[in-house]
Amino acid sequence: MKRPSARTARLRARSGSVDARRRQQRGWTLIEVLTVLIILGVVAAVGARLMSSMFQSYFAARDITNSDAQARVAFERMTRELRQIRSATGTDLDVASAAQVRFIDMDGNGVCFYRDAATNRLMRSADGPASACGATSAQPLADFVAGLLFAYYLNDGRTTTAVPASVYYVTVRVDLLDNNVSDTLRATIHPRNF
Repeated sequence: MKRPSARTARLRARSGSVDARRRQQRGWTLIEVLTVLIILGVVAAVGARLMSSMFQSYFAARDITNSDAQARVAFERMTRELRQIRSATGTDLDVASAAQVRFIDMDGNGVCFYRDAATNRLMRSADGPASACGATSAQPLADFVAGLLFAYYLNDGRTTTAVPASVYYVTVRVDLLDNNVSDTLRATIHPRNF
């Protein structure tokens, strides 16, 4: 077997040291670094926009759910109290307005349900047919109420009436609007003493 010459050995040693130096100096070029930064920036921008829209959707859904739950509880209270109207007489029930209802309950307490247009709230006060709504102990029941409508019907359920003695059904409609999402709650109540 032939031994390598000294010159061949030196060339091999030199090429080995050059390879070792190249391995130590290996790194990223400026173009590669800029390309990676641009790609990361684009991914971060898309991710931030996606996360932002997800958070906005979550908070809007939470607000709508809360306002809907609040309105449903207030609506249930209103319908429960409307069942307690003492009698269908002019002294116990005021049917003059479609925007509010005033009545005397079975315990002799005045009750008025109305919408405060300035705050878009469903309100309850302790005012009966002889006084104005909101004058006594006004309480907010629900926010984001865009509309409140009362209708009074005869016992056929179709014909409206403005005479307290002939009222058999009271229909309540509450319109809600929160974050451009609307909902309508509607119920027809037959008070127990009618």
